[in-house]
Amino acid sequence: MAKRGKPKTYEAKLGGKKVRVTIPENDDTDVLAEALKDNLSPHAVAAIAAYLQAAIGTNNPDVDKEVNWFREKLMDILCGRKDEQAFNRLCEELGL
Repeated sequence: MAKRGKPKTYEAKLGGKKVRVTIPENDDTDVLAEALKDNLSPHAVAAIAAYLQAAIGTNNPDVDKEVNWFREKLMDILCGRKDEQAFNRLCEELGL
């Protein structure tokens, strides 16, 4: 077995306390995509992405960037950024 080093972490505040958060070793969007496909319909993913768009605009720009990053990942998984029309069609079907 290969020896693993300590995982990379960063400091964050949670409920006023400082905590250490582990940084994933790789950005494995495939795992996220598979989990979403196994558990959610394309319409549900579209609804989540649409509601996340409304969540951008908090009083914390770092949170806004993180929410936007997640929304973009959902859009990429759903239909790719190049096909925003497909996303819009799903949202229209949902009345969003």
